[in-house]
Amino acid sequence: MKINAMTFFENILGVILAIFIIFKILPSPEICREFNEPLYIVLYLVFTLILFATLNPILGFLFLIYGYQLILEGKSGNQRTKILQDLNPEREVGLEEVVIHNSDFARIKRKDEDSNTSVKPMLEKITI
Repeated sequence: MKINAMTFFENILGVILAIFIIFKILPSPEICREFNEPLYIVLYLVFTLILFATLNPILGFLFLIYGYQLILEGKSGNQRTKILQDLNPEREVGLEEVVIHNSDFARIKRKDEDSNTSVKPMLEKITI
């Protein structure tokens, strides 16, 4: 009984890992970046060795492939972010933009500003 339950568990775990690998079901990029830390990589390798030794070696191999995908996704996310930051540097705000942003008479509305304004158009011509 105990041996059959263990092989059933191994089969289910193997199928789940195979589905995750085939369809590239990965956690969010932030979590993948966290798995790129040296401590997590060492823990991952130790866990893979435990799977090789205690359970079926195929499970260890599948877990090794899935972990490799996690590490690659984390690295590519870091590289992608760095490349995008290099391509899109932060733009300096000019004096004109600051004046318009802080002006009460500016026609450009800020996002946090109320849409009901008290400014009304003048119908009479102003003479000086």
